[in-house]
Amino acid sequence: MEGPGGRTGVAVGLDLRRAEPADVERLAAVHVRCWQETYRGMLSDGFLDSRVPADRLPLWRHLLESAEPGVVWVASDGGTLVGFAGVHHVPAGDTTHAAAPPSSGDLELWGLYLLASHQRLGLGRRLLEAALGTSAASLWVAADNGRAIGFYRHFGFEPDGAADTIPDWEHLREIRMVRGGQPRQ
Repeated sequence: MEGPGGRTGVAVGLDLRRAEPADVERLAAVHVRCWQETYRGMLSDGFLDSRVPADRLPLWRHLLESAEPGVVWVASDGGTLVGFAGVHHVPAGDTTHAAAPPSSGDLELWGLYLLASHQRLGLGRRLLEAALGTSAASLWVAADNGRAIGFYRHFGFEPDGAADTIPDWEHLREIRMVRGGQPRQ
């Protein structure tokens, strides 16, 4: 499949790096745009159209401007941010989801998003590898997002039977996927 400007594969100008505080506003904008592209058809147009970057700014400021910044990788095309991946360690007793903690360890991929225009260029794989390497990890994905589920399966993730819904997101159904792996050094 062709990417921007007719490019195929991993092209020159497509870069990965760790996110930094200067990226906060651009990450908030990319985050919302990715949601709107990813969840169109799974969530109502009204809900998606009401999402605005300003709503994501507190999260991104917390992640990147705190004394101990979060682990976030960004993908860019000629300096323009086009996606990101973020991981964290799930704290003991976490109640974010109703399901029991995964047996794959406490490393969680909390988000991996790319603009539709930059999918199928190898950036998703590169983001996943930068964020997780080959570590055991878990993630939550929309149950109706077959494309994402297929992507994660390709990299060794499988549903573990845990499921949840997000009430504030029109009761979007999610499933947890896990993979075993080699601990990061």
